[in-house]
Amino acid sequence: GEKGAVAPLARPITREVGRLSEAVAAMARTLEERADYIRTFASQVSHEFKAPLTAIQGAVELLRDHAATMSAEERDRFLENLAADAQRLERLVRRLLELARADVAEPGDERADLAAVLAAIAERHRRLGIDVRLALAPGLGTVAMGEETLDTILSNLLDNARQHGGQGIAVTIRAARDGARASLRVEDDGPGVSPGNAARVFDPFFTTARDRGGTGLGLAIVRALIAAHGGTIALVPSARGAAFQIGLPVR
Repeated sequence: GEKGAVAPLARPITREVGRLSEAVAAMARTLEERADYIRTFASQVSHEFKAPLTAIQGAVELLRDHAATMSAEERDRFLENLAADAQRLERLVRRLLELARADVAEPGDERADLAAVLAAIAERHRRLGIDVRLALAPGLGTVAMGEETLDTILSNLLDNARQHGGQGIAVTIRAARDGARASLRVEDDGPGVSPGNAARVFDPFFTTARDRGGTGLGLAIVRALIAAHGGTIALVPSARGAAFQIGLPVR
């Protein structure tokens, strides 16, 4: 039907009918918005897959038609390009699955020791070349999500910093208890986010690091997981680099 065609009754017979009419109209608006999101998302997915698939198809055709006359160096270069495009497709598929799981995640009875998880994540990423520094207030307690979920959130933020700032980037994670919530600030000393891009950093497929393997899905996954567990995340002003402020419910 026509978009926006469902509207509340102008003159409902009773208040109950009026409330039902408003509820139906609200549900229709929600479905319209979801349909718009799905159409846009499907278009973005198609666009992201098109480039590597086109490159793979072109390389395969060239190898099929001209492999006999190519030098070993030329064949190796084409094979390396094929492998790189296949790896990009694999990353996209993996990230899309992670985003799909994050979008339908529901909070349970799990809890994670915030200080312990932060210490483990910091140590693991230091071995990967990221200078992770922790500034943890005492008495952080546990947050209302599983350790794996918390690990995914923080690892995606650290991977995002590395993709944009390169090896050796320094990331500071500050954490403190703030009433019924845990407050975290994750900030790096990288190039930061330009004002023009600040409003788009959580949008699926938005990235300025595509040439370095970025899919543009990491921060979308982070936001979806945090929202599913009753938390908040925002890009906040920073004197240098990028800074994210996170609020998580404690348990």
